[in-house]
Amino acid sequence: MNVSEEVTVVTAADDEDEVEVEGLVPYAPDFTPKTLGKTLGEGAVLGFLLEAVGAGRSKARLLTAIELQCLEHVVSTRSRRDMASHVFQGLVNYGLAYESEDGSVVLTDKGRELSSLSGSEQDMAFARHILTACQGYILVETVLRNHVQSGKVPTLEVLAVELDRSATSKNVSTMRAWLARAGVFKPKGYEVDAAMMESLLGKDFKRAVLLSEPQLEFILAARIAQSGQADVLQAADIKLLAETRRPEIKLPAKALSAFVRGLEEAGFVAIEPLARAKGGTRVAFVLRPLALETTDSELRSLLQQTRSRFDLSDLEPISEAVCKLTVGNANQQGHAGEMLAVHACLMLGLTVVDWRRRLPVEIDLIAERSVGLAYQRWHIQVKNTEFDLDADRVDREVGAAAGTGATHLLFIVPRASLSAPARAEIIAKAKLTHLHIFWLTREAFGAVPTVGPMIRELRGQHAFLTRIKRAESERRQKVATI
Repeated sequence: MNVSEEVTVVTAADDEDEVEVEGLVPYAPDFTPKTLGKTLGEGAVLGFLLEAVGAGRSKARLLTAIELQCLEHVVSTRSRRDMASHVFQGLVNYGLAYESEDGSVVLTDKGRELSSLSGSEQDMAFARHILTACQGYILVETVLRNHVQSGKVPTLEVLAVELDRSATSKNVSTMRAWLARAGVFKPKGYEVDAAMMESLLGKDFKRAVLLSEPQLEFILAARIAQSGQADVLQAADIKLLAETRRPEIKLPAKALSAFVRGLEEAGFVAIEPLARAKGGTRVAFVLRPLALETTDSELRSLLQQTRSRFDLSDLEPISEAVCKLTVGNANQQGHAGEMLAVHACLMLGLTVVDWRRRLPVEIDLIAERSVGLAYQRWHIQVKNTEFDLDADRVDREVGAAAGTGATHLLFIVPRASLSAPARAEIIAKAKLTHLHIFWLTREAFGAVPTVGPMIRELRGQHAFLTRIKRAESERRQKVATI
C-alpha cells in the first residue's frame, strides 16, 4: 500500500509554500571571500567591509567603495553595481549592518564586535555568529543528516533544494564559504569538521543542544544562581528563577525531583542528598561545569535550530540500525529501534522534542512541526519484536494520545507487520477521531532499507486514510441533513 497528501510534509520540495522565498539560509549572493577577495585577498574581505560600513557612509557611497575595492575585476559596470548591492544585502541579512533613518549604513553590535578583531579571531567569531544567529547550525545538521542517510557527503544542489528551495541558489554556498574560513567545513565540499565545531562552540555544545527547552532554561537559570553563591542549589529555587526569566516555560512541580534526575543522568548536575522535608523530599544539586563558548541567547538559538535532538554524528545509517535490531540485549535492540524512529522524524521534517515520556503509557519519541498554519504533534512508538502490531496496542496508544494534543501517531514495527485486527482498528479510529495514524513495518523497510520506499509507503497510507476521513465526513453531513 502507498500513503499521501497529508504527509505532503515529507520532502523539502513539498514544503515550498510554507517557507520564505529565501529559504532557511540568509539571502546573500556574491557575499563571499572568493568573489570579493581577488585584489584584497580573501582574508582581508570581512575586515574591509566592516571598516567601510564603520566609516558611516551612505548606501550609495558604500556600494561605490565595494565596487572599487572588491569588484574591479568585473568588466560590466551594471554587473558590478548589482553585485555590490548583493554584498550590502548580505551584510544586512547576516546581521552585521543596517541602513539608518538618515540614509547612512551603520554597524550592528555584532558588526562592531567583529570589527574589533582581526585575522583568524574574526573568522572564528563570524562563524560562531553564523552558526548561532544565521541558521548556520541548520546547514550543518542538514549536511550530517544527508551524509548519514545517503552514505555520502551531499552536494550543493541537494542542500540548496532543501534549504534554499532553488537548485541554482548561491546562498548556501555563501554560508559554506564563510564557515569554511573558520574550518567548519573542509576546504572543498560540505564535509563537516566535528573537531572545529567543538572548538567554536565548546566541547559540550552537542550535549546542550539535545536538551529540551525546559531543561535548557533550568540549566541557564542554575548558571545565574550559582554565580556568587554556594555551589549547592535548591531545585525549587531554580524552577522559580527559570519561570521568572521565561514565563512561557513551565517546569514540573510534583515531578521536579524526577526532572532533576534526568539532568543528572545526562551529566549536567549532581544531586546532593537532603533530609526529608514536609510534603516530600526537597532536591538540591551541584551544577557540573559546562565547556561552552556560547552565550545564553546563542544556546537558545542552537536549540531552536536543531531538529533531531540527537547527535547526528552518532546516528547510524538506516541499514545498520536494521541489522542491529536483533543484536545484543533488550536495551541495545531498543536503541536500534530508536535509531529508526529518529530517521523517520528527520524524513518527515519533524523536530524531536521529547524522549520516553510517560503520558500515561510511555511514548518513545514526541516530535512536532508546523505545516502552513497548522501545528502537528507526533507520537512515535517503536515495537521491535517479531509479533505483529495488534488492535489492543493501537487502541491503547490512541487512548493515551487523546488528551495530550497529539495529532499524528506513527508505529514503527521493523521486524513484523500489521495484524488484520490492528488495521481494522486504525480505520475505525481514523473515522472516529482527529488522529492520523501511520505505520512503518517490515514490508516498508525491505531487505535493503532506503528512504524513498518508506516515503512512498507513508504517502500511500496518507491517501488511504484521507479517503476514509473524507467519506466519514460526507456520511455525517448527509445524516445531519436528513
